[in-house]
Amino acid sequence: MIRVRSILLPLVTLAALAAPAAAVPEQLGLTARVVDAGAPITGNHVVTVRLHTAASGGAAVWTENQNVAATDGLVYLTLGAQTPLTDAIIDGGPLWVELQVDSTVLAPRLAVTSAAYAIRAGVAEDSELLGGQPATAFAAASHAHAGQYLPLGTALACAGTDKVASINPTTGSVTCAPDSGGASYSAGPGLTQAGTVFSVAFAGSGVGATAARSDHAHAGTYMPVGTTLACPAGQFETADLASGNVQCAAEVGDIASVTAGAGLTGGTTSGDATLAVAFAGTGGAATAARSDHGHGVTSCPSSYAAFTRTANGVSTVICLRALFGAADWNAASRSCLTDAAAQLCSYQQIIQVRGLAPAFGLQNAFWLADRMGDNTAYVTNTTGPSDDFDSVGTVTDTKAGYYCCLERRWW
Repeated sequence: MIRVRSILLPLVTLAALAAPAAAVPEQLGLTARVVDAGAPITGNHVVTVRLHTAASGGAAVWTENQNVAATDGLVYLTLGAQTPLTDAIIDGGPLWVELQVDSTVLAPRLAVTSAAYAIRAGVAEDSELLGGQPATAFAAASHAHAGQYLPLGTALACAGTDKVASINPTTGSVTCAPDSGGASYSAGPGLTQAGTVFSVAFAGSGVGATAARSDHAHAGTYMPVGTTLACPAGQFETADLASGNVQCAAEVGDIASVTAGAGLTGGTTSGDATLAVAFAGTGGAATAARSDHGHGVTSCPSSYAAFTRTANGVSTVICLRALFGAADWNAASRSCLTDAAAQLCSYQQIIQVRGLAPAFGLQNAFWLADRMGDNTAYVTNTTGPSDDFDSVGTVTDTKAGYYCCLERRWW
């Protein structure tokens, strides 16, 4: 078993590490005598030195490995030659040294203690403070203040209810005067007062909440108010005079004739002219329709049944016809298109007409097309009530029939 018989660590140097780095090297000398099974070790060995903050356990705060040659068990190391020993490591707290020779960690750890005169070095730790305060808490001897100080006067306060009225710049003393309690205020011309609030006393019919400057100006020029402000019957105002009166004259028209354009009737080449819309058709209304107007449809082609529904103010007539003899979807679609642009009914259209007058019933063996270009149907009716859908799904039947739908709206 490897043991350390003796170790010499000049710990007096540890306290000096707190001094400036340029003054004190961040290194320590270490001398130890190591024996293995009672025999001093010789030859080359790897010695690892670690510093810990506890006698056991925990991670090392500093580690260094050195290759040393042992003679009669003696090894000499310079700690910090590879990893400097800074004051962040040697901070005055308790430390323990752990040695490892080759792969063997020696125990126990050795406490780092102070040499006799190194204890005095602890006084140096307070050299960076003054009265416990750091140097940054004090002003430099060469510092200066902006402005000038007043001298410290003998009278710096007022007695009783007196207040400071001024400060004497020569003596630094204050001048006191009785507290008058403040001045009294009242509203002058053009102002109103409510307690401590003053407002402009506005007049006139304006609604502005601000007062105009005394030298303000208005755009343009005001005219005086004339005595003649109206024209006699049959005359019209032709000008405003500088006096404020109006100038009148008989009306002279410059329209030679009025001619009715497309869609209108009437007009004349002299006198009063009247125009009217040139209505056509059989309607009796005396107004013109908007360009986007619509007409009501209350009937369907003779082969279709009419169903009316109203939603959101829009009425829709759905015309429905059962289609017989269509061999497949394409034939059914072409057959519907021949009826005034009708098309195969959708599932939504079939649902919409259910419950509407007149009563609607699906015929047996008729299918609802899905408009996908094949013979697939979503709904069929084969049994039960004539207005009931037996199934909803995907069914293929080339023998099935279809329904044609035609929607018309008015508003």
